[in-house]
Amino acid sequence: MIFSPHIIIGAAIGAKTQNLGLIIILGLLNHFIMDKLPHWDYSVIPDIKNFRQTKSIKLLIPLILKSTIDVIFGLLIVLLLVWQKDIFDYLFFIIAGIFFSLLPDAVGALIFIFGNNNLFNKFSILLRRFFHYPRNKEKEGEITFLGLFTQIVLILIAISSFFF
Repeated sequence: MIFSPHIIIGAAIGAKTQNLGLIIILGLLNHFIMDKLPHWDYSVIPDIKNFRQTKSIKLLIPLILKSTIDVIFGLLIVLLLVWQKDIFDYLFFIIAGIFFSLLPDAVGALIFIFGNNNLFNKFSILLRRFFHYPRNKEKEGEITFLGLFTQIVLILIAISSFFF
């Protein structure tokens, strides 16, 4: 799943629970549950494989740009919600919710990009296969209606939770 839904739902978890222990558990659990749903992802594997072979950071620039735009989009929505609801008092919890909702992807990406150890790579692949929605490798990165619809619905539910 792209980063925006994880960010917005993580922020909603933080804003609504305001309990760090619960935020950690729900943020991580939420991430894995969301990744089991049909969704759209970036096509990252070719970029990362090329980077690992050549060590040329230029090969990661398209992936970095897509990810950055996605993260900024998610954070802007959260900022607008926080500003609209004037809930700056909960900012620590909101940031924690975002952090723990993104943590599995961050750790997985670091292992996948920089991991030299075959055990770490196998572990990362195993986690992805177990906790991720099955996908057709030939169609990786393709936007499907169901995948896009799922993410839009999750974002709208998370946004509405700020108002109820």
